[in-house]
Amino acid sequence: MKIKLTDEQRQRMDSIWAAMDALQKDKKFMKLMAHCCDVDFKEEEVTAENEDDYMRLVNFYDDLCDRADLFNLFNPPHEEDPNCA
Repeated sequence: MKIKLTDEQRQRMDSIWAAMDALQKDKKFMKLMAHCCDVDFKEEEVTAENEDDYMRLVNFYDDLCDRADLFNLFNPPHEEDPNCA
């Protein structure tokens, strides 16, 4: 199998990396996400005023985890793919 990315695929990857880098550098966002997605999070902290943002953060985190699993599904790290050597 020949590995060849299209220009569109490269651009999409670059956009995703840039967005991930920007979010990771945003310390307030990272703190909020860690807090909202913490197992010991107190549900009473969610109010009518912050419920939308809370749900958005939790859904974003869940989607990141789900997609990480999806992207890793076809080439698990423990199996060596001879086409990518």
